[in-house]
Amino acid sequence: MAEGFKGKLNIYTCGTCRGHVVTKDLDEGVTPFMMECRATAGCRGDMRSSMYRVYDQEMRPDFEWYRPTAVEVVEPPLRDHVSRGGLLIRPARRAA
Repeated sequence: MAEGFKGKLNIYTCGTCRGHVVTKDLDEGVTPFMMECRATAGCRGDMRSSMYRVYDQEMRPDFEWYRPTAVEVVEPPLRDHVSRGGLLIRPARRAA
């Protein structure tokens, strides 16, 4: 069985502003190769995944990918995405 990405970091880089964010997979599931820019406020660019090629797995994540509960999934397109193994993104929770 192939190793999953649960617990792994990934970096997404924006092709427009050149900003980047670090994400962490909290659960097993599918994450997108591209997403809207989350690095720079107002940027309308697309971010691309580094495909989990992150040398320092101890970096602090900016966002985390998680499997939502059924209650959290409200919009029908998200229900379909999650039912097919997709994860959702949220700001990373910081340790106190």
